[in-house]
Amino acid sequence: MPRKGLSKETIIDAAIELIEEQGNHAFSLNELARKLEIKPASLYNHIENMEELTGAIGYRIGGMIKQTELDAIAGKSGDAALFALCDAYRTFAQEHIDLYKVIMGMQKDKNACTEAACGEMINPIMQVLSNYKITASEKMHWQRILRAMMHGFITHECAGGFRHFPVAYNETYHMAIETISLGLHTAEKEHRNE
Repeated sequence: MPRKGLSKETIIDAAIELIEEQGNHAFSLNELARKLEIKPASLYNHIENMEELTGAIGYRIGGMIKQTELDAIAGKSGDAALFALCDAYRTFAQEHIDLYKVIMGMQKDKNACTEAACGEMINPIMQVLSNYKITASEKMHWQRILRAMMHGFITHECAGGFRHFPVAYNETYHMAIETISLGLHTAEKEHRNE
């Protein structure tokens, strides 16, 4: 019989907490059951298997990133929205690095929940790019460029890859965003000249 008060949502909440406390490498159903003070078998009253739980965790994280992005760009447009989104994305990764690693590690998975989780994060990016007068296919290219820049920077920064040079990380990150902004404005000008 399911434990009173235990639900799929409370299991996901506990899983997110556990990942943030111990890192994704230490996450297991046994550890999760211990945190919830239940037997591991009791988890299966609420989840089908580890794959379902992982997908649900990923979807939750994707939603967290999406909300962070939406909060950052609220009331902004153009370059102000672009910079706000990029800063919010990086801040989320810095403050929740283990959750960020989970969602980035899931992108190669081919299941509906993972696809939905990734879509959650990309929607605000597409919203920001819609402020620029570029074609639909260009938006797809630019969202890839933007995501690759943000993720690449975050990955290097977290690995300590930028420590060797005495310049501020924030300045470098903003230069990268500015480069993308210039590219977007160049694309807009090309369309005006056609």
